[in-house]
Amino acid sequence: MSDTHFDILIIGGGPAGYVAAIRAGQLGFKTALIERAKLGGVCLNWGCIPSKALLANAELVEKMRKQEDQKFWGLKISGDVSLDWDRVIGRSREVSAKLNKGVEFLMRKNKVTVFSGNGKLTKAATAANGNKCTVEFQECQVQEELTSAPAKPGATKQTLTADHVIVATGSVARDLPFAKFDGTTIWGAREAMFNKEQPKSLIVVGAGAIGMEFAYFYHSMGTKVTIIEMLDRILPVEDKDVSTAMQKLYAKHGMTIMTGHGTTGVEKTGSGVKVTVAPMVNGKPDESKKQVLEADKVLLAIGVVGRTDGLCDASLGLAIDKGHIVTDYKPNVTKDEAIDYKTNLPGVFAVGDVIGPPWLAHVASEEAYLCVERIAWKKGKYAHEPHPIDYGIIPGCTYCIPQVASVGKTEQALIAEGKVKGKDYETGTFPFSALGKAIAAAHTDGFTKIIRGLPRGEILGAHIMGDQATELIAELTLARRLEATTEELIATVHAHPTMHESVREAALASEGRVLSM
Repeated sequence: MSDTHFDILIIGGGPAGYVAAIRAGQLGFKTALIERAKLGGVCLNWGCIPSKALLANAELVEKMRKQEDQKFWGLKISGDVSLDWDRVIGRSREVSAKLNKGVEFLMRKNKVTVFSGNGKLTKAATAANGNKCTVEFQECQVQEELTSAPAKPGATKQTLTADHVIVATGSVARDLPFAKFDGTTIWGAREAMFNKEQPKSLIVVGAGAIGMEFAYFYHSMGTKVTIIEMLDRILPVEDKDVSTAMQKLYAKHGMTIMTGHGTTGVEKTGSGVKVTVAPMVNGKPDESKKQVLEADKVLLAIGVVGRTDGLCDASLGLAIDKGHIVTDYKPNVTKDEAIDYKTNLPGVFAVGDVIGPPWLAHVASEEAYLCVERIAWKKGKYAHEPHPIDYGIIPGCTYCIPQVASVGKTEQALIAEGKVKGKDYETGTFPFSALGKAIAAAHTDGFTKIIRGLPRGEILGAHIMGDQATELIAELTLARRLEATTEELIATVHAHPTMHESVREAALASEGRVLSM
């Protein structure tokens, strides 16, 4: 077999791409991966992982800086607690670098050939070309730091072929028509992650997970933060009880939060930026009531769009809708429905953020894993048909402090479906202020809420705000996967003292028999 022909060739080396490559290597496929930046993608290098390093710093600073907190913890610190900003940012970069090396090791371990550069699909698998896809590869210089300049092309060019091509190119942050990322004043998440100087003031446009995480980080570090959200509450995809509690808590801590406001203008000035906002009326900004806010920087956290630039020869007609590649996946897919993640081009598959929501690293990895296993199963390399992903039990996590995590439906979604509380469902909420472990660790902000279906007691949704929420949600995700009831949660002995006890107590509360309050 030629050194330029592969069983499976993957374009993109993020959470979808490198997982696909590892699984393909494990199953004995001759595998190649093309990545034009760093292995690990945005998640490992500029998103999920380094942002958690920054948030860990923020939590520590928050505890150490306030004199009343030092007294509470019995600490005696002489002088002010000051920041070494370069070290704060530098530590997050070290975390990413370490994991990046880990992905490189996994590629070698699983005999994956890695090409550093751009991959462009030029032919799909048709009878005319031996049912092989063709990808034109051009080497490029890997960017080590944040830069808006395109990667410099190298001299090496190759034509690669493959029986199967998996596109896993991820997503890129969206900007606004009147506010393009400039790397200095108008930020996306990448610029917020890696900057040389801490701003004194920051306006965050968008109060989803990314916006709230960076708002928390910069506020804890001492930056004056203003959050603008077009909808009527922060974290709008979460249960309203969570949104309301988070907004109240963050406002108490000193953040300025403007929900129900649209951003209509962004103007760079000599000292920073002016952002024009207006209240939303009937789905549109009311310009007659607009106001202008000023800050050093503005962070646009308004979502993402699939990364398809330079990916495919236009003559092939790869189906793209609203910035995302179209596959046989569709929203609201049933839990037992088999999906191959096929595009409209023969031999070409796509997984992860590039095919649309939910834009989550753990979903991207699972889709990649499943896509490869289904290819293997159809070729007789896998013993049984792989289990499909149940998109109804995908956990969502926000890592600000307190954390937020959820799985299943919100109470508002059930009401929109015509469900009635007391007839079709019941809820149980247990506050962390009544939980022994939370009191001992001084993490009493938050609660666990379980939505129980009637009459059987199935778990329709679970919503957690508070310490370790992103860990606690795993139990409830598994419970939904196994179609467990609240009665089975209650019958499961939970260790004491733990934060996990809140899950059992919330289940008890949903049945009207809570113990500890």
